[in-house]
Parts: sequence; C-alpha cells; structure tokens
Amino acid sequence: MTRSLTILSLYPRQLGINGDSGNVLALRVRAEACGIDVTVVEHNVGDTLPDDVDLVHIGSGPRTAQLAVQADLALITPRLAAWKNAGVPVVAIAGGWQLLGSSIVDETGERIPAAALFPTTSTLVAQRAVGEIVVSTEWGTVAGFENHGAITTLDAGASPFGTVTAGFGNAGAASSAGLGIEGVVDGASIGTHLHGPLLPMNPAIADRLLRAALEHRGLDGALESSERLAAIDLAASNSRAAIAKRLGL
Repeated sequence: MTRSLTILSLYPRQLGINGDSGNVLALRVRAEACGIDVTVVEHNVGDTLPDDVDLVHIGSGPRTAQLAVQADLALITPRLAAWKNAGVPVVAIAGGWQLLGSSIVDETGERIPAAALFPTTSTLVAQRAVGEIVVSTEWGTVAGFENHGAITTLDAGASPFGTVTAGFGNAGAASSAGLGIEGVVDGASIGTHLHGPLLPMNPAIADRLLRAALEHRGLDGALESSERLAAIDLAASNSRAAIAKRLGL
C-alpha cells in the first residue's frame, strides 16, 4: 500500500518570518525519502480548508501578523480542534503557538481568548528572549534559536516539551537562563518557541510528528533510513553540537 500524507501549513504568508517554513520542507523531505507521498496545502486568510489533513504546522510572526489572521483563525478553529482531538499532530511555533493557546494577555493586561488547542497562556512583555537555546527532551537534546516577547504558562497537568539547559524558554527573558521549562507537549502535538528552524535542526522531532501522522491515518509508522537522511541527520547533529559549544555546554 502506498503511504500518503497531507500537511496543512497555516498562514505561511503572515506567520513565517523566522524561517519556520523550513519545518514544512523538512517534513516533506523526510517523508518522501521514506517513500511517503506528501501533499502540502497552504491555508491563508479567506481560503477553504481541505476535507482532511494528517499534520498541521503554524509558524511565528509579530503581533501585527497575529491580528491579521485572528478572525480567519476563529472561523477554522472548530475544524482544527476536531482534527487535533482525533490525533492529528499539530506543531505550533512561538507566535503561532500563542494563537493556538487558551488566551493571550496583551501589554495592557487585557486577556484575549485564543483558539484553545493548547493548554497554555501567553503574557506579552516588553523584554524579548533572544538567543540560542538547548533543551533536554525525552527525544534527546533539542537545539535552536528563540526570539519571543512572552511569558508562557502551562495549565495544571500540562506537560512541557523539555527542560531548558541553556537559554530562556517559557519563562522569558526576565528568568534565570537555563532554569526553566520550554514548550508544551499535548498528545501528539507540540508547541515551542524554538526556531532554527526546529525540525531541520532536530530530525528526531520531525520523525516523531511524521510517525504520529501516519498512525493517525492507520498506516505503518515505520520510517526507513537512507543515505540522504543520514547526511541530513549528521549535519543537524553538527549544528546542535555547535550551538551547545557556543553556549559552553
């Protein structure tokens, strides 16, 4: 049986300023290297959602970009929530993750309801957390770059993506670096501040998402190795090691 996946890329025109579109490319390349047919569907403001998807990605952007997509996002949130609750993995990066959390508290203290796909609240602050970051996760050491002006709190019982080894993570720039948690894991879905982009830099996370997407569709989740992927994985490993070295780890 031919395995195939449909990846939904939400608002790539507005929410992709930190190279986050590379996450979708990484998923496609890794899947196709394993013999999986991939269709990428971009959803921008005013578009119609496809009937079914297997994986959802949303990248990051400034507050102006968030506001530009907010009304459209409200219209499609019921479909997104139904997919996620059915096991479709969602990967949400920084500003996109804020939009998919429970709420956003803006600089005036006003609490703005969000899509509530993730059990998290983001409080916008003036001081930005910017720099390279290393996180310890159950899937290994993850590295990347963070650039966010928010403090993110997890609802009671929610699980973090990992523990910050170096960098800031959910607590933002006002925290002591390397002492907090980063991101959230909710079922098959992940919210995180990591750019880099995340998935090319950390292929184990990309493979986790692809396996979840395949299993949701009822397909074999095995991902075969190949020389192409081995070369990509080596380059990613070297990049993570370089970040760790620069941070004195």
